[in-house]
Amino acid sequence: MVVRKDTIMYNPEAYRTPEGTALKGIEAMERFYHAIGMPINIPELIGRDITDEEIREMTRKCSRDYKQTCGAFKVLKAEDMEAIYRMASGSQSDMS
Repeated sequence: MVVRKDTIMYNPEAYRTPEGTALKGIEAMERFYHAIGMPINIPELIGRDITDEEIREMTRKCSRDYKQTCGAFKVLKAEDMEAIYRMASGSQSDMS
């Protein structure tokens, strides 16, 4: 069942699981960012697709030449950092 609240379509089924609720929150945040002209991924930020070489270079720099992890709540290894860059670039299919 879809209910119309003002101009927003609301689907209560989408909020029945924590994952569904989280995804709706992400969608809302992305709409807000677009509304204020803020990019939500790397291609929107730089105006083009990012290359695999650039992803590897950002990963190398973030991990200080693969010698350091980052994060406290979730420690990120170089592989995690690269996966995040790939998600932000829209090339999730390259993730293992």
